[in-house]
Amino acid sequence: MAVTQLKASQTGADLIAEFIATHCYPDAFLVTGGACAFIVDAIGRHPSADYICFQHEQSAAMAADAIWRTTGKIGVTVTTSGPGATNLITGIACSWFDSIPTFHITGQVNQNESREIIGANVRQAGFQETDIVSITKEITKWSKKITSVEDLITSLPEAYLQATSGRMGPVLLDIPMNIQKEIISEEQRLRGLVLRNSKNKSKQPADTIVKDFLENSQRPLVLIGAGSGLSGTAKVIQEWCELSNIPYVASWGAIASIDRSWPLYQGTIGVYGSRKANWAIQSADKLLVLGSRLDNRQRTGNPQSFAPFADVLVLDIDEEELKKFKKQKNYFTQEFDLQEIGKLLNFQCQETSQVWLESLRDSQANLATGFNQACSNGDLNPYFVVQNIQKQFKPKSIVVADCGANLCWVYQAYQPDESFLFTAGGNSPMGYSLPAAIGAQLANPSKDVYCFIGDGGLQMNVQELQTIVAYDLPIKIFILNNFGYGIIKQFQDAYFDGRHFATGLGYSVPSFEKIASAYGVEYRAIETQEDLNDLKLPEGAVIIDIHLPPGALITPKTEMNRFIHDQYPYIEDDSISILPYAYPNRPSDLANESNPTV
Repeated sequence: MAVTQLKASQTGADLIAEFIATHCYPDAFLVTGGACAFIVDAIGRHPSADYICFQHEQSAAMAADAIWRTTGKIGVTVTTSGPGATNLITGIACSWFDSIPTFHITGQVNQNESREIIGANVRQAGFQETDIVSITKEITKWSKKITSVEDLITSLPEAYLQATSGRMGPVLLDIPMNIQKEIISEEQRLRGLVLRNSKNKSKQPADTIVKDFLENSQRPLVLIGAGSGLSGTAKVIQEWCELSNIPYVASWGAIASIDRSWPLYQGTIGVYGSRKANWAIQSADKLLVLGSRLDNRQRTGNPQSFAPFADVLVLDIDEEELKKFKKQKNYFTQEFDLQEIGKLLNFQCQETSQVWLESLRDSQANLATGFNQACSNGDLNPYFVVQNIQKQFKPKSIVVADCGANLCWVYQAYQPDESFLFTAGGNSPMGYSLPAAIGAQLANPSKDVYCFIGDGGLQMNVQELQTIVAYDLPIKIFILNNFGYGIIKQFQDAYFDGRHFATGLGYSVPSFEKIASAYGVEYRAIETQEDLNDLKLPEGAVIIDIHLPPGALITPKTEMNRFIHDQYPYIEDDSISILPYAYPNRPSDLANESNPTV
């Protein structure tokens, strides 16, 4: 992008604005304040940058998280010191756990008012002075307080490099007001805009590591993880699987990057995964894992019960993620940047066992989803609600899901299409999907954006309805309203004798119709199947309040002391066996009752 010429006398704040306009998504998401006022003013004056006013800094960070996911550009936030900076934390954590590059810029008090100057370890010197760098150190790839203009000039490009290289993630620069105001030279300005190339530090394995691993496998399986999507290689991997006749599964974080309609795709794995995908995992003799950290929502709280008959080869860019497999004898690991995956998938496998492929195909008819058992006959079923609504979505739309029960219903029920479906998988906070949908809509004005959220989640960031109104964003918001915290209720039913403390007892739901009216957003309530059948989505923003039964369940779900394939509602006969030999349902030596699964 061409560098824009600014006024003759330029400041540190002007450099920040120009850096954003040149290298990042050019609209900074912010809530203004005194300590960042010079940066906001510089952005407002810059001809190629702009700002978007959010109502809460948490939402700004979540919206910035959605920018990379939907455009491949870095989203930026700007906040003031103290509460403005600390309000970013939940959104920053979303980017940290999902490896999403975001750039957070916080204003800080003048250096001559800071704790460092007064020479005493007081809690606070300047007004709203807060050590946000120390606070965010554990949830950022790089968090730094700027000490001089020269430091700012070198740190802006370094922050960008840190965010986008290796295992990506969020960065934060804390910039005192006096540095924002300081005059910079033209030579300094030019240096501050130059990006240097990242160096690939991953250890590249021999080109035959995958070939050697899969040799002589009778039941091979590939797990495509979110890392393959972030590296831009998910489709390459999928195409190789299809050409090699190897079945494959995916994590929830990967499904936005693959075509789920292809023949050898078996579904998503995990505690809330599909029965077919989980049975494939449990039946495989070789499992190749590409870009998945295999967390406890994928392997359950007892990882020894995951893929018990398979050797597992894990390729990941983060060496620390690989260390957790050291004590598991059937796991083999290799630090590897998936951007180089073409060097490893340069062969076609030997002929995959037809018995294996036929077993997987035959299992499809017997492995019922369990969706119809989510609630009583006659009630609105959340799974069929999602599928019914999806039929109205326009092609190549963007769909954001929130957390908890509504997240599971959406990800389990959503049918393969050309939509881009995403969520904040690792941190999974209530209220993420609304600001993320705002970020996605701002960055993709020509696309339709749909937001699924729960009644509890909407209350976390309901103030962002004003952002939707202020910027006239045509986002469609679907409240899967079960009048409580459904995923925890189901956990309480299983392990606390149905005592719904703080999920139903004590928790309350406002009138979303009155809230919509107050913000000037169109509102419609869906209480019956007839209402759902009659639903026609308008062109502009709308809240669709879908009244589900309070006891609606997540089905299927793996509960405590179960293998991932042994999901509720349970199948008691032998019709679902896809193994070439007898397979025990619940081996006592692999049970672990100390790891409940919520």
